Amino acid sequence: MPVRAMTGLMKKAALLLAVVIVAGPAALRAEDLKPEDGRLRKALERSLLFPGLGQLYEKQYLKGAILASAELFCLAAVVINAHKGNDAYWRYRGATTPEDAVKWRGETVRLDRRRNTAVLAAAGVWILNMVDIFVYAKGKYGREKSLAFHPFYHHESLAYGAGITCRF
Repeated sequence: MPVRAMTGLMKKAALLLAVVIVAGPAALRAEDLKPEDGRLRKALERSLLFPGLGQLYEKQYLKGAILASAELFCLAAVVINAHKGNDAYWRYRGATTPEDAVKWRGETVRLDRRRNTAVLAAAGVWILNMVDIFVYAKGKYGREKSLAFHPFYHHESLAYGAGITCRF
């Protein structure tokens, strides 16, 4: 996958994450929750902060440990590959022969691609975490508490879009 396509995909994933983080607290207003839903709200807030924390709070220890470990592994891969990629870039910049420049440029591209893949994997783990906690909440707390995805098409502007509805 070209680096430009990866960058565009990362921007879209970051935008989706920002929308969920901004829309999440508004969807979880305290006046809409019943007293028994306090535990659900805390689980969702913890899952928003870091994958696996909501599952651990809901006593799903194996799922929580797997999700947290996967996220930590992905984030560690991001940091390691970013550091190695920066080193390779500076070696490329300081190369004295064309062969060295080609070698280090290729290494920089390879490590940047690995870093970008790790970022996408970390975003994927976070999304999987949120889907899991919402599916669990729907099963435990009933169908009236759910997450719904609504794709739409706006005829005047000829644009596609999507909306997310959270009911708790």
